[in-house]
Amino acid sequence: MSSQIVQSPVETSHSKAQLKCFDYLQLAVGNAYQSMHLLRVLFGFSPRAYLGLETGEREKLSYVLTQGNINLLVTSAIEASAPLAAEVKVHGDAINDMAFTVDDAAEAFHQALLGGASAVAEPATQEDEFGQVTSASVRPSMNSLVHTFIERSKYTDQFLPKYQSISAPAEPTVPYLKELDHVALSFAEGELDRNVAFYTSALGLKVTHEDKVVTEHSAMNSKVVANECGTVRLVMMEPVKAQRRSQIEEFLKYNNGAGVQHLAFLCADIIESVRRFRKAGAEFLRVPAAYYELLSSRVGNINSDLAALRELSILVDRDEWGYLLQLFSKPISGRPTLFFELIQRVGAHGFGRGNIKALFDAVEREQSLRGNL
Repeated sequence: MSSQIVQSPVETSHSKAQLKCFDYLQLAVGNAYQSMHLLRVLFGFSPRAYLGLETGEREKLSYVLTQGNINLLVTSAIEASAPLAAEVKVHGDAINDMAFTVDDAAEAFHQALLGGASAVAEPATQEDEFGQVTSASVRPSMNSLVHTFIERSKYTDQFLPKYQSISAPAEPTVPYLKELDHVALSFAEGELDRNVAFYTSALGLKVTHEDKVVTEHSAMNSKVVANECGTVRLVMMEPVKAQRRSQIEEFLKYNNGAGVQHLAFLCADIIESVRRFRKAGAEFLRVPAAYYELLSSRVGNINSDLAALRELSILVDRDEWGYLLQLFSKPISGRPTLFFELIQRVGAHGFGRGNIKALFDAVEREQSLRGNL
């Protein structure tokens, strides 16, 4: 297993998109109502806004779910003949739109086209009593994931025009999940560099980390691209030929192509969060007890309850800036595709490189149970 932190390259002429942060991620599903409740009950998200027949929308049903600074948009088709229904049939429940907050949606759209993106929706402005929002959407030429640019500096409501606010159950005083730490995307073998080139050219991101991981059964290459301030980070992966099918290859098979493999949520207190989510019924991967026997010698002293970490199967890794705690859920739908990561950073900048083998081993045990290893 090898890893390196990459020196940021010189800024190019296609880096004017200026992605400020993740605005929302849209999860396209077969049943938005049921998925909304799953995310509310198991993971503590609060429904905030709604779009559907009652609000004048004839094609789709959407719920906006929030927690901390995270916005998830859960959407399903109303008509069986809608393109969204066909999309869900192909990919299952999957992230189909990764939206970014920008200062100028039209400029971000223009720069993305110069960088090789295809137009999905030209810049357009919507308006209601709370102000104006301008948005535009593009698509990489090599996969089906849409990227929407949202310019909302002149808007004062919670989400977007046409969405109707809904009353939500009381939130905890401090949210269990604070922010979207990163998004992980999986690509077919040989497609990593081409996709990295797109995200650096079209969206102005820069490569910050590189990894190659080899386990007993599988291997992968990984690169991380991020914006200047680190509020948008994408972990991008491809499988490498090995003895057996890797977790990435399993994802690609059941997702029917490249896509978002997992969402990583930053926690204020991962131990408290995992306990709450497990009690609600969320399922997480388990790691062998032997992992914790060598933990102190590998990561040194940490200011966390080691007995609780062992009980909950929370992983620990250290880099030159500090340490992190992380845990991975089982897939959140029937297909072995999209899952969640919980992460608590105590100074660390990395992504748990030292835990990747432990994660692969845990995932490969799950694959074996499914007959996919």
